[in-house]
Amino acid sequence: MLPGNKLCLGEKESSMKKILSIWFSVLFLTTSAYGNIDCFLEKLKSVKTLKLVFSQETKIPVAGNEVDLYGGVIYYEKPSRFRWEYTRGSDIFVVSDGKFIETVFPSDKQCQVAELDSKSELFPLFQILDSPDRFDELFEVLNDEKDGKLEVLELKPKYKDSIFEKIVLFIGENCKLKAFKTVQLDGTSSIYIVKELRENLRVSEDLFKLIPCFQGSLR
Repeated sequence: MLPGNKLCLGEKESSMKKILSIWFSVLFLTTSAYGNIDCFLEKLKSVKTLKLVFSQETKIPVAGNEVDLYGGVIYYEKPSRFRWEYTRGSDIFVVSDGKFIETVFPSDKQCQVAELDSKSELFPLFQILDSPDRFDELFEVLNDEKDGKLEVLELKPKYKDSIFEKIVLFIGENCKLKAFKTVQLDGTSSIYIVKELRENLRVSEDLFKLIPCFQGSLR
C-alpha cells in the first residue's frame, strides 16, 4: 500500500498504517491490444486536477488474509500534489505538496514527513497522472486482456525500490478508470473501486498543505 516511531493502534488501524508506512520507508505503455488504455493515457494529458471517490478492500497475509474495508477520497493536482483521506474505516490521511509527503494519524496525534525525491515514493496512480507520456518508461505490461466492457492491464514497475509486485488497471470503454489494484511484494493486496471521478475542477490550495510536525507529533 516508515522510518521512526511505531505507533500503537488497533489491529485494523495497524494494518492500514502498515500499508501507508511502507510508502514512506521506500520512499503505466506499449501499444494496447484493445485501445482503451491508449485513449485513457491520451485523456490524462489534459487532466490538471481531479477528485476521485473510492471504496477499498485490503487483504494482508500477516493478518490472516482478513479483508478490511475502507472508503475515501483523493484530490490531485499536477504535478505530484495530492490529498488521500479516508472517510470510512480509518481517519488516516496522506498529503503531498509536491516536495514533501506526510502521513497523519489523527487518533494518535502523530504525523511523519519525508522528502518526495524519487519515483518509488509516489503511489503508482500518481505516477501515471503526473506523466502519462512516460508510461512505457515506468511500467512493463505483463498482461492486457478484455473482461466484458473493461480492458484489464497488468503492470510491473520498471523503476528501482518499488514495493509493488504488480498494478492492475481496469479501464472502461469511455476511457475512464473504473478500478485499480495493487499487489505489494509482501503479498498485501488492495483493490480500489472508483465511485466518482471528476476532472479539471477547482481545488483549494489548503488541501495540499502539510500539517506542522515536531519530532513526529502534531503541534
